[in-house]
Amino acid sequence: MTAGAMTEIRSVDFRSVGQLSHLTFPAFARAFSEAPRQGSQLRLHRLAAFERDNPIGLALATMDAQSGHAELRSLVVDRPHRRMGTARALLQEMETRLRDDGGKLVSTLFSDQLPGAAGFAALLADAGWSGPKPERIRILGRVGKTGDVFRDRERLVQRALRDGLTIVSWRDHDGDPRSLILREIEAGRAPDWTQIGLMADTVDPDFSMILTDGTGEVVGWVICQFHAEVRRWGFPVGWIHEEHQKRGWLLVAYAQGAHFIESRHGPDAVAVFESSSGLPMMWRVLEHRFAPHADRADLMMISKKSL
Repeated sequence: MTAGAMTEIRSVDFRSVGQLSHLTFPAFARAFSEAPRQGSQLRLHRLAAFERDNPIGLALATMDAQSGHAELRSLVVDRPHRRMGTARALLQEMETRLRDDGGKLVSTLFSDQLPGAAGFAALLADAGWSGPKPERIRILGRVGKTGDVFRDRERLVQRALRDGLTIVSWRDHDGDPRSLILREIEAGRAPDWTQIGLMADTVDPDFSMILTDGTGEVVGWVICQFHAEVRRWGFPVGWIHEEHQKRGWLLVAYAQGAHFIESRHGPDAVAVFESSSGLPMMWRVLEHRFAPHADRADLMMISKKSL
């Protein structure tokens, strides 16, 4: 497909993504540079825009072959070549490729603080995408600051423990936390989004947690990832069953996670806490209790389109 008289859009092989890494984030450059895994349901789509064989734009997407749900992970056009229709052409061609591959729905997540977020939202709207609307909230800061957030941490922890909460790290868990979480989701006891980051090799077993009640029943979990390249701990998922949300147990788990990181790595260690729109109470806690003490806070916006 051609975006302009001098521009050509074509698929690129995973071996070529490294040469295009300046057109996406490092994490995506690494992920899309990997060879296809045999038997994997996740298909990777890579499209680049070239002007006289010079790469000027890159679009990356994944698609679950079983569900037909695709995600646009990255869409970047080199600054000197913007406002020339290249991004629109990349987006249209990616939608076509995903549809031809069996895609039924495509979505994308992006930060409201991302440079060019308004322009990207306008591009999506012009292409018939929904939204965007807030899907996740992210709070980034040094764990030493959680003392300002949790001045009553010890009281909260002790009350939760008396009420029956047990927090066990993945490393100390007797079973396989990943399999346990997948079983809970498959049984319909937890929403699908609670497995975000579950299978990544960045999961930190020391700060990921399984939460149980006084009967030993699993009531929630926290997934923690360590991103070595930026030396940062991320908590993409913290979830607890609806009947326990008002008890503040998930807040206690986050407080303990920050405390454990500080104890082992010092107060300047950086953590990112997230919550989904599926947990409105936790969202409000992060927004009103965490954000005032954070180094950075943003909203992850979601937009979708049927293919």
